[in-house]
Amino acid sequence: MALCLWWPGFELELERVRTPALADRPLALPTPGDRRRIEMGCALAASFGVEPGMIVSQAIALCPSLVLCEPDPDFYDAARDRVLGVLRRWSPVIERSAERGRMFVGVDGLERLYGRPERQIAGLRARLEALSPWLASRSRIGCAPGKFAAWVAARAAEPARSAEPARPGAAVCVTPADLAAFLAPQPVDVLPVSPRMVERLKRLGVRRLGQLVRMPEPALVSQFGADGRRALAWARGTRIDRVRPEAPARPIRVALDFPSPIGQLELLHAALDRLIGRALEHPRRRGKSVRGLRVSASLEDGGSWSIRAVAREPTSEPERLGAFLRSRIALDRPRRAVETLRLEFFRFGPASAQTGLFDPKEGAARVLGSLETKDGELLPAFCRAARLLRLRLGGAALFRVLELEPNSRIPERRHALMEIA
Repeated sequence: MALCLWWPGFELELERVRTPALADRPLALPTPGDRRRIEMGCALAASFGVEPGMIVSQAIALCPSLVLCEPDPDFYDAARDRVLGVLRRWSPVIERSAERGRMFVGVDGLERLYGRPERQIAGLRARLEALSPWLASRSRIGCAPGKFAAWVAARAAEPARSAEPARPGAAVCVTPADLAAFLAPQPVDVLPVSPRMVERLKRLGVRRLGQLVRMPEPALVSQFGADGRRALAWARGTRIDRVRPEAPARPIRVALDFPSPIGQLELLHAALDRLIGRALEHPRRRGKSVRGLRVSASLEDGGSWSIRAVAREPTSEPERLGAFLRSRIALDRPRRAVETLRLEFFRFGPASAQTGLFDPKEGAARVLGSLETKDGELLPAFCRAARLLRLRLGGAALFRVLELEPNSRIPERRHALMEIA
């Protein structure tokens, strides 16, 4: 069994908590950049026709009273962490999703502590009330077998009309016996598949999960591949995804305060290079490469800015990390001058230094300017790298040139290629 907590428009709800004067105003979050679009809008703004992806000028024309909230990711992440802290004190099995306002809780075995699912939800909502009555009243809670069904149940707990105020205590509990009947009338939009697949299903006339269940599995697999098989299993209620507890993260964080706010990109790059050097020197980073990075900043006159990136290949070279982050900053620059710059390493990998291939301390004494030792053998580290490449590519990857008959009149006899294994 899984429990899903969902806040539609989590960031906008936090803006209302921070500024009570916005409680009855239509709100929207714009995207960063010069040509700004609507990233998220509240239910009241949607009633005026404001939709995600719309240009800001079009949204204001449809809803003149629309309030644009400057994104404050540090504030949103801190609030989510506080909610996660409340959940972790209630259950040890917590999993967050990519959406800030959606969290999953494993509730297997909690009946002895908190009673039936209805009583569990009531107790959890009381803990949320102590944190923020506003967030507690606007939470949607679903309890069902598996994460997918719990998310659909939480989505079903939302009021039918998006413009009407939220109902405090909205929750839906689904038992394993009622799972198939509960999923049948749900729209195919709830499936965790690509929007393109959902659009194709609608073109085929499949708009409800009950209609999807009646389709033959070979036809779905031929049209959508593995996604079709997974979607059918979710619709039937036969695929139960467990809530997987997160390992406690120990990120490396460094920060730099400026005496006066800086707005020049060159100064920001220089400060970022300094932070990268400090973070790489941290004792917990030694022996590991870096893959996940997050840069955030406190901006002048309030607000924050952040970018989060995961590198394709882990590395511990400051030049590569700096170039990777500078390319991301070029796509999303801070909107105002920066007062405090912060850097966080949150995902690590194995050691990635390549100096071992050319390290004279490796194996035996090596011939200067060559990959061979004085005994004529290749360096052990180089041989290991060649074997790994062969395993990854499934065939010969590296060769060495051997001199056979350099004075032969036949070119094929002068040299030969030998695989390095």
